[in-house]
Amino acid sequence: MKQFKPEYYRYLPHFQPKDGTFFVTARLHHSLPKEVLERLKEEKQQAYRHILATSTSEEERKIAIRNLHKRHFANWDKYLDQNQNDPQWLKQPEIAQIVVEALHFWDKKSYELVCYTLMPNHFHLVIDTYEYPKPLYRIMHSLKSYTAKLANKLLNRTGAFWQEESYDHVVRNGQELYNINKYILDNPVKAGLINNWEDYPFSYLNPKYLE
Repeated sequence: MKQFKPEYYRYLPHFQPKDGTFFVTARLHHSLPKEVLERLKEEKQQAYRHILATSTSEEERKIAIRNLHKRHFANWDKYLDQNQNDPQWLKQPEIAQIVVEALHFWDKKSYELVCYTLMPNHFHLVIDTYEYPKPLYRIMHSLKSYTAKLANKLLNRTGAFWQEESYDHVVRNGQELYNINKYILDNPVKAGLINNWEDYPFSYLNPKYLE
């Protein structure tokens, strides 16, 4: 049996303990141009090298790297929101509904569903896996495989639907969870898709987190 690795690195860093609360962003295949990804990668690498060269303590370095990851994600997500080019399949209500139904289907089976918002070319998601043994990468594989199959059938197309790699972040405390949920729900408002998040048909917040 393949050994479970809670931490690994591809284009994005991943730290996925067996249980936790996770903030995940998944995007459509080819939703960002290669030159944008390369530029973001180079900017991050330059900033990382600067941190290593100037940090005066291990704690300072850890904080700086954590903040770097947050800035990198914010820039990455900003480009996604601003990119008006295809693919934007999640703008189609019937495609978005496939993802929404899948997210709720696995609620209380593989995770507790906390929050999500679907944007035209990506979605943000928060799930709690403390009471469920299935690791995050398997959850996302199941979710992506299932929704891609149905969406491609509806679109009468073949090929990759989702970008293989997703962004994921372990939510460390209640204040961070509040901030992330607010960020997710405000996303379509800031993008000009809606005036109030409550009116957006493809957003959700678990009622227990309304307070």
